[in-house]
Amino acid sequence: MKTIMIVDNEKSLLEEIKQNLNDDVHVVTVENNREALELIEQDKENNFELVLINTSMPDSKMPAFFSMKPSKGKNIDTSLEEDFLQKPFTKQQLIDFVKSKI
Repeated sequence: MKTIMIVDNEKSLLEEIKQNLNDDVHVVTVENNREALELIEQDKENNFELVLINTSMPDSKMPAFFSMKPSKGKNIDTSLEEDFLQKPFTKQQLIDFVKSKI
């Protein structure tokens, strides 16, 4: 089973996402970027297939999740709109977005 990490400071949203995705992927949730970076740095086997980070979309104040693959290294392009899942989203939009990224 693939493992993804969700980074958001909203505990209720993290739990909801975890419940919605747990049938398809193993979900690790963290509440801040520092904790996420620590887990990624400790992950020598590249277990995290995908990381969704709470942020805003480029040139907008709309909240969204930015998707990144830790195995791609530090060359992260945050200008691609298809890498963002705008909030709020439905359960199906979340599932489809994650499936398209892993």
